[in-house]
Amino acid sequence: MPRRGRHRKKTRTHTQPASEAATSSLLSSDSLKTPRSLVIRRGRVESELVELVTDLRTLMRPYTAVNFKEDANNKKITMSTYANSLTSTMGITHILCLSQNGPNVNLRIGRTPVGPTLTFRIKRFTLSRQLRAVQRRPIDSSKIYEHPPIVVTNNFGDVTAAPHVKLMRITFQNMFPAIHVGEVKLNDVRRVLLFNFIRRDVDKSNDNNDSKLSDDGDAAASGSKNGQDTDLEDEEIEIRHYAIRTKPVGVDRKVRRLIEAKIPNLSKLDDISDYITGRTSSGELAPAVTSGALSDSENEDEAAHVVLPAKNRKKKGSNDLTQKSALKLIELGPRLRWKLVKVERGMASGDVMYHAYVTKSAEEIRELKERKEGEIALKKRRREEQEANVERKRSAKEEKKARREARKKEREEEAMARLRGEALGNDDDQDSEDDDEQSNDDEESAGEGESDSDDREEE
Repeated sequence: MPRRGRHRKKTRTHTQPASEAATSSLLSSDSLKTPRSLVIRRGRVESELVELVTDLRTLMRPYTAVNFKEDANNKKITMSTYANSLTSTMGITHILCLSQNGPNVNLRIGRTPVGPTLTFRIKRFTLSRQLRAVQRRPIDSSKIYEHPPIVVTNNFGDVTAAPHVKLMRITFQNMFPAIHVGEVKLNDVRRVLLFNFIRRDVDKSNDNNDSKLSDDGDAAASGSKNGQDTDLEDEEIEIRHYAIRTKPVGVDRKVRRLIEAKIPNLSKLDDISDYITGRTSSGELAPAVTSGALSDSENEDEAAHVVLPAKNRKKKGSNDLTQKSALKLIELGPRLRWKLVKVERGMASGDVMYHAYVTKSAEEIRELKERKEGEIALKKRRREEQEANVERKRSAKEEKKARREARKKEREEEAMARLRGEALGNDDDQDSEDDDEQSNDDEESAGEGESDSDDREEE
């Protein structure tokens, strides 16, 4: 604290002006509208699925709990427990729960706190580590995850699509913040997340014909059809995650390397012109420069060439005002393929609104609903009876305790009365003894008086 004279003057640095407080409150209200996700796993899973959880958390950045530690072996912690405990404190809007049941890997996406919950079966997946291993120049930059990706939903149809398809599209879009085209900065657009809805016409007749094949070799041939996988189903979803990279076109690759601020090793050269021309001043070939510039191919696709606005370009390594740029997508991973299994109305509970493999008639749905309502009513009645029994036992215990205390109090009062009575009885006996002694003394004194009078008469 600064001094004023011989005393210190206290400076309050934690206070802020009213305008700043109002601004912070507005920012907090806006941040509450930002979707926030939580990726967890439940139960025992393989090590690859643990890596998949990490990749999904990286994909959902920046508005997700990257370092969240969950107790996967605690079966009592359900999605509802996470939703009820973290919705208000951390502002979680979506929970992604990964679990494994034998060979089946399931992923449930729930909207907190009341649902709905979409259950997907993961048919195939490729980790980000595996994708980087086969790439020539993978991207390992943490800056691209500072902003949310652009969500692209392909082939999900229009308003005439099925209700479960609309729900999937809306869920995928609402898991990430909305992008305002007029306010977004191009430097913040660094990633693209693609949800591709695959529609296949599954021929039921082919399946029936395959089931009638004999065991003389035709059944072995039925495992694959024309070299294609037999596990392909209709209405599957492919998820791809890409990074956006811009490169100037129409420029020599060596010059482009310098524009991008990637300085090569020039220790073996005498001048920068030797690096550009590839020859020394004497006309000899310049020593090779191990910069990797010659191995980078240039995108010559005219459809991928764009002209970026000058205000959205970086100062360092930016392109010329009239220079075109080529957009290039580099896959980051993970790569997944999902199949929607069912949709529940609540948070991992409630009525089943859609099921991919089970179809029920209206009568079966009505009977199931009545049975569920009966089970709920029975459960409520049993709970009420249990609470009544607990209350009755508690009241009986309190009455028994009150009677015990009353008897104890009566015994104490009787003991005190007995003690007081004995004390009074001892006092009366002592008084009677004193009276007897006094009467005896009086009689003796009276006898002595009579004897004295007799002696005087004889004299």
